[in-house]
Amino acid sequence: MLFAIGVASWAPKGGVTATLANTGVFKFFYWGFIFLIIFSTSIWGIGQSIRNEQLQGTIEQLFLAPVSRVSIISGRFARTMITDLAIIVYTTVLLTTLSHDSIAVQNPLLLLAVYALLEIAVLGFGLVFAAITFRLKSFNLLSNLAQFTVIGLSGLFFPLSILPTPVLAVSMAIPFTYFADLFRYAGYGGATLLDPTLEIAVILVLALVMFTGGLAYFKATEKRAKERGLIGTH
Repeated sequence: MLFAIGVASWAPKGGVTATLANTGVFKFFYWGFIFLIIFSTSIWGIGQSIRNEQLQGTIEQLFLAPVSRVSIISGRFARTMITDLAIIVYTTVLLTTLSHDSIAVQNPLLLLAVYALLEIAVLGFGLVFAAITFRLKSFNLLSNLAQFTVIGLSGLFFPLSILPTPVLAVSMAIPFTYFADLFRYAGYGGATLLDPTLEIAVILVLALVMFTGGLAYFKATEKRAKERGLIGTH
């Protein structure tokens, strides 16, 4: 409700209602909120775990253990992902009860495919976040900037069609915009930014690039932090 009020306060007159008239307000905001829960996993499930280890003074022992740090981080990520699924189920039951509306997935196979690619992408993004944590100690500021950038510019809670052209160009440059767009399309249909077939190819490439890039950046940053003795610095 807060996001809806915020959007309605500055959106062009009729811009939101014209889009939502074809899909329904509940379904539009529901899929946006579910996407936000999954995206937040990359921030709070990975980056925050590194930060907490730093603050508790246990990260050096953890990184000296004869086990891959990526395996440890992936385990933390998996734990948070399971928690997210429980939150999604709870949210679905709550919102459908309050709204007297039901959730019907238009394309279950596509939704599962987008979900799998999204998890790969957020894991890669989370590894970047974890690596940045070694350098930038203001984790809460960084996490809020990342989260509200995606909320504000990736069209989670408003149609991207209401954005002015310069801002829309910025939105189109954010990788998660395409994941959110196709995730919502698989949920209830509607228009997409690109042709759905092309958009599937785009998010596949983005997921692979984000994961491999995030993994490489994390390993390189970890190596530099070890050499300079900065892993446990907080």
